[in-house]
Amino acid sequence: MQFLLHFILSLSVLIFPSELHKSRKASAAHAFHTSLTEIQYNAKEKSLEVTIRMFTDDLENALTKLNNGQKVMIGGKNDNSDALLSKYVQQHFAVITPQKQRKPMQYLGKEPEGDATWVYVEIADGQLLKDHTIYNNLMQELFDDQTNLVNLFYGSNKKTFLFNSKVKSAAIEF
Repeated sequence: MQFLLHFILSLSVLIFPSELHKSRKASAAHAFHTSLTEIQYNAKEKSLEVTIRMFTDDLENALTKLNNGQKVMIGGKNDNSDALLSKYVQQHFAVITPQKQRKPMQYLGKEPEGDATWVYVEIADGQLLKDHTIYNNLMQELFDDQTNLVNLFYGSNKKTFLFNSKVKSAAIEF
């Protein structure tokens, strides 16, 4: 029951961040560590369009750690995050083939929104997902209670996956 409550509250924080965090300073103390990822199959392009929403302050901390402690800022004139963000996402999120190979991913950009940042990537050759696996350990190097929710939309199918400190990968089954 406690897990379900944590999950629902975490999801609401991602969906309605402006209501829960009125300023970036307030978000530094947010009690929930959650990311939301949507993977949408684009039949015309035969690709997977991936959007990942993470709290900006947590993302900056993760990128700063990846950057050997040198501060990374997202947004504004001092934004120096794109190369590191691409590297970070490719290290911590993947669609893995039955041959245990990560599908190549192209970083498209990011968009800060309130206290969160949307990250956009594309995976070409996404039409065959049979026996593939999703790997997601975003922010888990920072937070033991990190929960990562992934919604996969493939044609008329929708699957939801939940990743945490115990579950870092899940098989895609339709």
